[in-house]
Formats: sequence, structure tokens, C-alpha cells
Amino acid sequence: MNGRNVAHSSLWVLLISGFFGCAGAGPFVTLPSSAFFETDVKEREALQVVSRTQEARRANCQQNASCEEVTYLRGLVALFENREDAIHAFQELRTTVPNGRYAASSTRWLTLLQGGQPASVRHEPLFMQLRQEILHGLLDPDTLAASRKLKEQERRIAEVSR
Repeated sequence: MNGRNVAHSSLWVLLISGFFGCAGAGPFVTLPSSAFFETDVKEREALQVVSRTQEARRANCQQNASCEEVTYLRGLVALFENREDAIHAFQELRTTVPNGRYAASSTRWLTLLQGGQPASVRHEPLFMQLRQEILHGLLDPDTLAASRKLKEQERRIAEVSR
């Protein structure tokens, strides 16, 4: 995910956080383990590849800028899987790299995620656009190609294992 996409996503988070701050609390309860954004099967599969790639990168990073990016991307992927995991990743960034390049964005995500308010009908278009932009940034052509390659490898392993 390049700097432009991250900055763009951060801007959307700020905008939505501002709108959310003005919204009244709704009658809905959001489970911490629920996803912040919903996904379809294909998106979930591609996001799992991103997640595995980031976990592999995380195992090899030495608490430097690459670790910061890995943790931030892990938080973004978790938005589609588990709200609690996303909160944990963004809190980890604020703790370990309080003045890092993703600090402001992480703070905004935490504000939005911990607000506990569901998206109102009025904010739904903004959330949909934010969701699409994050997916576009995470699921670039290289990621999609890696997803296809991983599926092919898994298929071959399954054939050999029979």
C-alpha cells in the first residue's frame, strides 16, 4: 500500500470520525469479534493471503519501519475480520511507535472502532467508499496474483497428499 493510498484512507477515516462524532448512539450492539466491514467470499480469500503475507513479514521484521507497516496493514485487514484484532493492532502501533507514520491514522481508527456506534443510513455511502478504497489498496494486482499462486500451490499439495 503506497503512501498516497494510506494518506487517502487516513483522510476518509478523519471525515467519517467527524460524522460519527455528530451521530447519536443507536440501539445496536456491536460484538468486539465482529468485522467492521463485511466481505464476500472472494474478498475474504484475497484478504487471507494478505494476512498470511503480513504475518510472514512480521516474523522477520526487526522493530523498524517495516514492522510499523506490517502492523498497520494487519489492522486494516482485521477491519474485515475481527474488530477486536483491529483495535489491538492500532493500539500496538500507538504504543510502540507513537510518532510513527501511521500514528494519526491509527488514532482515528481507534476513535471510530471504539465509538461503538453502527453506521447510520446517512453515513453508509461514506463507509462503502472507505471500504472500497481500503480493499483497493490492500488487494493490488500483485496481491491478487499471489492469491492465485497460493491457491494453485495448495491444490497441488492436496493432489500430492492423496
